[in-house]
Amino acid sequence: MSQAFDRNHDPDQPLRFLPLLPGTNRPAIKDWPNRASADPLQWSAWRHEMPGCNFGVLTGNGIGVIDLDTKNDPHGAGGFGSLITVEELLSVDLSNLPLVMTHSGAHLYFRYEGRLPSKVPWLPHIDVKADGGHQVAAPGTVRLANGVERTYTLVRGDLQAIPPAPAVLLDAMRGWRIGRTGTGGSPSLGANLPSDIDAITHGLPLNSRNDFMHRLACRWWAELGLSNGDAVRSRAYRVWQATPNHDTFTWDEALAALRSAERFMTEEIRKDLELYRAWGLNR
Repeated sequence: MSQAFDRNHDPDQPLRFLPLLPGTNRPAIKDWPNRASADPLQWSAWRHEMPGCNFGVLTGNGIGVIDLDTKNDPHGAGGFGSLITVEELLSVDLSNLPLVMTHSGAHLYFRYEGRLPSKVPWLPHIDVKADGGHQVAAPGTVRLANGVERTYTLVRGDLQAIPPAPAVLLDAMRGWRIGRTGTGGSPSLGANLPSDIDAITHGLPLNSRNDFMHRLACRWWAELGLSNGDAVRSRAYRVWQATPNHDTFTWDEALAALRSAERFMTEEIRKDLELYRAWGLNR
């Protein structure tokens, strides 16, 4: 736990901490929502009992975190892009919120009054963690990402003086939930889909080749972005080549499935943007 947490906190709404397993963001104690503590003596005891442990911050009771993720959008802005859209549509400036860079995104801390239910997810690539039994890894947390050790770092603001979130943003958090992009498709976009490695190795299953190619392509368009058609077609071609008896499922048919998936994902993104705009206009 970083030195930023070794001082006294706001006595009305103190930050409460819990130990996390070393190298992870997983709680190291049972019943952690009730055992999280604002007492520095308890923090020291946990450090002694569990050398090398990370620490988490319990959300709720007036402490909220906007959790931005990029790992599921490796070629895009992920939660940062969604947050920019929210700021523009709600005409809010969140640059005063403390910002912690994580191993795959960022945490923005804010305060609120009343009850604020957590929403996981809230928007594409964004979770809101507040009331309901959630925690986020604190600054100073050390984790491995792709074999590289990364430390959660407070890069802006002061967790001793977390400001309140704008009222219009809190209203959006309470009443707005869009987790659509990349989750639609033919009946269940992700159901029973193989990994890319398996698909490239074994190809498409018999009697479901159009459906599986369409749903795989939806996943690729979501991961790579609609501007990366060459990369999507390259993956599709490798899968098509590995498909047994692909002479009965022509490359033209595979391309038709890709175009269908592209149209579908374009429409999904349009629907998401309409929902954003509708909130911005009717707030």
